[in-house]
Amino acid sequence: MAQEPAIAVIQMEAAGHRLRYVRLLLCAVTEKRRLLLVPAAVRDSAEFAEHLADVPTEVVVVPDSGREAMALALPTARDRGARLVVPDGDKNVAPLLLALLRPGPRVAVSVLLMRTALPGGPEPATPGMALKPALAGVLARLPGVRVRFLTDAFGVVVRRRGFRGIEPVRDPVTVAESSPREGDRAFAVGVFGVVSARKNLPVLLAALAGAADDDPVAGVHLVVGGRCETDVRDVLDHSPEATSLADAGRLHVDDRLLTEKEFDAAVAGVDAVAVLHDNDAPSGIVAEAAARGVPVLGPDRGWASSMVTGTGIGEVARVDDPVDVRAALGRLVTSHGRRATAAIRVRKRLGTTHFIDGLLGDVT
Repeated sequence: MAQEPAIAVIQMEAAGHRLRYVRLLLCAVTEKRRLLLVPAAVRDSAEFAEHLADVPTEVVVVPDSGREAMALALPTARDRGARLVVPDGDKNVAPLLLALLRPGPRVAVSVLLMRTALPGGPEPATPGMALKPALAGVLARLPGVRVRFLTDAFGVVVRRRGFRGIEPVRDPVTVAESSPREGDRAFAVGVFGVVSARKNLPVLLAALAGAADDDPVAGVHLVVGGRCETDVRDVLDHSPEATSLADAGRLHVDDRLLTEKEFDAAVAGVDAVAVLHDNDAPSGIVAEAAARGVPVLGPDRGWASSMVTGTGIGEVARVDDPVDVRAALGRLVTSHGRRATAAIRVRKRLGTTHFIDGLLGDVT
């Protein structure tokens, strides 16, 4: 009797939404077909407890070193008759390639490149940016290896410069029906997820605090939900703009890792979500907002900008200019109904099937 196909998922980091992706992959197969390989720090993390503690799965602890972990993961998957899945493949392209080039029986492998930025874009250049396309190209040509890149949840971007022949999988977003906010209350804009300096919170604070009384932005509330990094926490605690908004009852901060239900409620509970960073990567927060019918205040360049302008779900602004951010938010306040309708309309393009099939198409 043929052995039932299985998957062995290896995940080296826990931060952000990575373990949500792992959960989707594991839950796509039955319990006896799952194996998860993680370092001890991932297994013991708060993110693991939130996203994976209730998913019955055999867990194998691997070394912290990517090279050592990949060298262990391949024979482990081979012994289980499993496809090895690397859903956060960026830092592991070289270690995985080295492991695959060693003599031995072949293993079916799926690799997801979550970041495909190249030098010359909005993100700071690194040596890895220059090397990754060549290494990924070699990896994709090996027998039994499937390499995909993560595109945005709407499928706006279908190919990436420098990654020729590598197909996309859409950022997976679960769409749940949500009720619109009710009652006569102030307009609220939210910043969610891991709140780091790159999210340009001081610019948004300055835009809100500097609004004149007759500006559409006057009276808009700011909601910050998610774990704030130390420098961001310092801004929220001590900047004059944050103090001014807090004194007016217009600043609301929940500085901690939100559960899935809390995150859902937080996003659904605001009138707009601010994504003010111009990175060259798909923005999960933009898609999560659209999934709940919530418009987006986005950057005027980069991938997130393409998501917002390509779907009509919000307004964009220069992320380093409080005046431009204030003007864009004002436009969003006045056009909120139209932008919310666009967000509801594009929800039909969201889902998880494209992501799961792209990585596990021969297993599920």
